[in-house]
Amino acid sequence: MPRGSICQLLLAPCVALFVLLAAPWQGVAATTGAGDGTGEAFLDAGIAPVVAPPALGPMVYDASARRYVASAGGSQAVLSISPRLQRSLEKLLADYRLPMGAVVLMEPKTGRVRALAEHVERGPKVHVALEPIAPAASIFKLVTSAALLDRGILPDSEVCFHGGRHRIQKVLLADNPRRDHRCLTLAAALGKSANVVFAKLAERDLSADLLRAEAERFFFNSQIAFPWPVRPSPARISEDPFELATTAAGFGPVRLSPLHGAVMASLIANGGTFVSPRIVDEVDGVAAPAPRPPRQILRPEVAAALTRMMETTVTEGTARKVFRRDRLARHSPLREMSVAGKTGSLAEIEPYRDYSWFVGFAPAEDPRVAVAAVVVNDRRWRVKASFLAHEALKSYFGDASPGDVRTAAR
Repeated sequence: MPRGSICQLLLAPCVALFVLLAAPWQGVAATTGAGDGTGEAFLDAGIAPVVAPPALGPMVYDASARRYVASAGGSQAVLSISPRLQRSLEKLLADYRLPMGAVVLMEPKTGRVRALAEHVERGPKVHVALEPIAPAASIFKLVTSAALLDRGILPDSEVCFHGGRHRIQKVLLADNPRRDHRCLTLAAALGKSANVVFAKLAERDLSADLLRAEAERFFFNSQIAFPWPVRPSPARISEDPFELATTAAGFGPVRLSPLHGAVMASLIANGGTFVSPRIVDEVDGVAAPAPRPPRQILRPEVAAALTRMMETTVTEGTARKVFRRDRLARHSPLREMSVAGKTGSLAEIEPYRDYSWFVGFAPAEDPRVAVAAVVVNDRRWRVKASFLAHEALKSYFGDASPGDVRTAAR
């Protein structure tokens, strides 16, 4: 066959493949099979779980190319995954023998996913990084904060309160001058994850419609386009004022996937501009098509305020112990670097599972990478997500493998 005819024959399927990789998923309704309650969460939220026919086959390491690759129809896709980061993070997850966990690293400006590490100690090997396996917990406070900032609540707006460290009761939402001896700004409340502050503000300044719209801006209840199917993160926002307040504080029927967590962090890191996550660099030696054009989702001033508020998590809030040692370590790549983040934690009783989250990005003033980490512990506590995220960032910005420092503060 003449060479020109061969090129014409190959051109059409290649173009079709590129279009398929760039297109959003159009999945079909299906049931979940992990047996982890995720399916029930979807049904509660009124969302049909989605399984899209994958454009990519399983990710495998090509030793000759020294890259991760995946089949794409009859072609081979070279992935954006860093072998060094992927292997070291998988080893870190396995070394701690976590019942379940995942870490995602994503470059906000380009959307390139640099690591998609996951681990399941026992049972079916579900795709932890792409499944909303865990309650969003206090990560949802980012959504609430954005809604409050949009309503004109300032980061230095102060709220006085008492109680609510683990749960919220209705009585705590009413101002009580005799007992409300602790006061925090909205920024400090995000860093310290003060539940009652967010519950009070949500009851006073937000409606179910406003919080629901903000959740949708952060891609809850939505399909995130990706070459492997990513189940939507369900968020059910109740019209009941007390349930609305508790959901705003991180106790509601909301679940989150690690990839979605990285997308949320990237959205804030990009000044409110959404860049689609992508994992294909090239197909059969040809560069992958450009992703969809960026879209402005949040107002830049809201994203900037969220970034400043998230920095308090690391400097004085719930992740300060994990990141504090970098200030004392002469050779830590994070020593002089500002990190923005948000932690979350929540336990489910039957069966008992202790969930912890960290989503964030660095450097805060000029973000190069976003990180999302989730850990599912049983009653024997092992390590928290903030430690995994810290080690992932340290590895991204330096040459040391994660886990060189084995101490993990609670």
